[in-house]
Amino acid sequence: MDADLKTDAALRLKVAAGHLESIRRMVDHDLYCVNIMKQVSAVQASLEQVQRILLRNHLLTCVADAMREGMGTPIVDELIGALKYMPFTAGQALEPDNALAPLIEHPLCHCHKGETPDTVQTLIKEGESNGHPSD
Repeated sequence: MDADLKTDAALRLKVAAGHLESIRRMVDHDLYCVNIMKQVSAVQASLEQVQRILLRNHLLTCVADAMREGMGTPIVDELIGALKYMPFTAGQALEPDNALAPLIEHPLCHCHKGETPDTVQTLIKEGESNGHPSD
């Protein structure tokens, strides 16, 4: 895992764990439910950020490596299977306001132009042969 992304994820998880413990104490002390719900939402948002960090790392490392090795389809299928359980993608179409839209609309991503993964892989190889690294 990329060192900076790992540090960021670990810190966010540590903060979320502390926050979650505070929420448990709020429940133990019978504090106002709406206030507890707001704090739960804050922890959920923090964990979603960790998911995004992990997704970014996976795309930059494992997926990129698999694409270069011609194994893009299995790893993309695996990722799609994992994404369907993530709150920021569950049941959502990939619309411009969706959390994943920046990944799809990235200038180096040709998928939004109707190109298949094979075409993208060809473009990666062409870029490498023209002196442009793929990562």
